[in-house]
Amino acid sequence: MLLGSIAFPVHYLILQGDLRNFYSDLQTRWVFGYMGIGSALLWGFLYYAGPYETPFSALRYGLFQFVSAATCTGFQTAVDSTNVALGRWPSYAQLTVAFGMFVGGAAGSTAGGIKLIRGLTLAKGIRYQIADVFYPETAIRRLKINGRRLSEEEASREFMEAAIIFVLWIAFLVVGAFVLLLTLPSGEYSLANVVFEVASAQGNVGLSSGITGPESLPAIGKITFLFHMWIGRLEIIPVLVMLRTVFKRGGLYQ
Repeated sequence: MLLGSIAFPVHYLILQGDLRNFYSDLQTRWVFGYMGIGSALLWGFLYYAGPYETPFSALRYGLFQFVSAATCTGFQTAVDSTNVALGRWPSYAQLTVAFGMFVGGAAGSTAGGIKLIRGLTLAKGIRYQIADVFYPETAIRRLKINGRRLSEEEASREFMEAAIIFVLWIAFLVVGAFVLLLTLPSGEYSLANVVFEVASAQGNVGLSSGITGPESLPAIGKITFLFHMWIGRLEIIPVLVMLRTVFKRGGLYQ
């Protein structure tokens, strides 16, 4: 699962004998870093919240499910037949897994989500913009991302692209969750269940809190999931560009 979340160019360079790229690539370092942090948080949540009686059980399920989610692999061992179903985990544990599906793995890998490089660019861009307040107007600054030194214009462009993807991903997630909350039987599923399920569909992961299993899922719910899986696979910007072209040719967009 971890290998699949590493960018394919890094795999190629390693196979060519250039092992330095395994350590020097920013995304590769963060694949292990943020998955380790996320797994540790999930382990703590699961153990102290009570679903698992021993630290080892909480670690086993927490580590596996977070890595499965963040790499967008979709393997699910937390089911009622083996222990405690993922959909019955505490809300904050489910949202931790949903965060892993939201971020995903490295750009150029098999993972979905917004991709690690966009998350890192967004975080560095925010820090860059805040620090800019304390610099004189004549100062010349450059932002370094994954070994590339960017000019102020390049940094602004990279930051805006990452911010747009981030906002659109969240916006579609919220809309999908709202539609499902209106569609599903009242009180049967929690908000965390719904957010988890939409994040799984939009990230093309496949983990489930129990919503997508029943055959009784309303048609509008199935259509909602189909739409989110579609935009998650193609990515949001290309889908919006395509829809704009279709509407423009049909005279629906001026």
